[in-house]
Amino acid sequence: HFIALFVTGTMLGYLLDVIGFSDALQGIISTVATFTCGAQLCAIFFSPKKRKRLVMIGHIINQACFFALYLLPVFDIPTEIKPIVLTALLFVGHIVNNAINPTKITWLMSSVPNETRGRFTAVKEMISLAGGMAVSLGFGAVADRYRDTNGLPTKPYYVICATAIFIMMAIHTLSLLVSTDKVDSLPPRTPIKLAIGRIFRDFSLVKVIGVGIIWNIASAMSVSFYASYVREELGFSFTVLAIISTIGSVCRILVSPILGKIGDKYSFSTSMTLSFFLVAIGFLAMCFTRPEIKWIYLVYVCLHAFAMAGINSGVINLIYDYVVPEDRAVAMGIKNALGGILGFFTALLSGLALEKIQSMGGIHLFGTSVYAQQILSLASFAGTVLLIVYMRAVIAPLNKISKKEGKNNE
Repeated sequence: HFIALFVTGTMLGYLLDVIGFSDALQGIISTVATFTCGAQLCAIFFSPKKRKRLVMIGHIINQACFFALYLLPVFDIPTEIKPIVLTALLFVGHIVNNAINPTKITWLMSSVPNETRGRFTAVKEMISLAGGMAVSLGFGAVADRYRDTNGLPTKPYYVICATAIFIMMAIHTLSLLVSTDKVDSLPPRTPIKLAIGRIFRDFSLVKVIGVGIIWNIASAMSVSFYASYVREELGFSFTVLAIISTIGSVCRILVSPILGKIGDKYSFSTSMTLSFFLVAIGFLAMCFTRPEIKWIYLVYVCLHAFAMAGINSGVINLIYDYVVPEDRAVAMGIKNALGGILGFFTALLSGLALEKIQSMGGIHLFGTSVYAQQILSLASFAGTVLLIVYMRAVIAPLNKISKKEGKNNE
């Protein structure tokens, strides 16, 4: 989680800025992580018996790529080559990370009792976010300490970031090394064709996979374009953005155990519907966020944080509710692959729309200039409202059927 902070959001935005990417390209590049989710389908080819070694080697490769990213502004590399190298490193880093992700999740979640999954994932997020707040604040202060006349961080900032990533990489590798893996208790690997066929023949499972896909599309319409918006149009400094991010993390920490308990006690469909409702209000708030009233952005951050406390773990737990253990990695791979690819192309179209609106000098409504990101936020709001309807009309009935079948089996 700490290393991921360096290649997402504001921190990635500063790196893209100094390399010379435009606002639209920054938004598109920021969705590389989503696009490379297609690599999660690789999980169906990996042997469960060798998953620990696979995850360790994969993370060393992907984190080494992210470490190299922060060396680009330090060394004297031709300006025209830097964007190509950055894109390649970011792409390789994310594609390797995504390739091993389903395997890693099934490995580490195998130690968690089913009846406490909601609370466990909530506590896991709380610990990560609490540490992430310190990382964001610390490097926000470092970025503001080492700035040039254009407001961009200078070489010392990138040297410090690269050093931090290297140290975190070493600690992370050691933590995986000492983690246990009970390979003797693993079920035999299901043949690939059989696993995929089972998933797509189970129409209720296809509906569950659709939740993550629709969410990826709705969020990709706008979220990846906020990093440049808050820095340039809204004019927030790195330190202020780090403080706002910290407030969001606190909100997420406070709500995570509540949504985890709701998921365990009632259903993850219930906790996720509530989460989608909160993030929909957040997108609506971004529709009205502009330089004169820029602090509405804080409302969005808090609501988005509340929502993600339930969405991130909820999507995984929905699959755990409907998929037998030997097919879970495949199901997560399919969901993330399809959602990632569709999310990327959604961001690509949104980037083209953003460039078009910016070239027109914005859109004027009722005598007020409306920024491109406000229009994109409205699209995300509409997409999330449709997702709430989908949860109520399609997913909620599945939970009732599941409970009924469970009682019959008893």
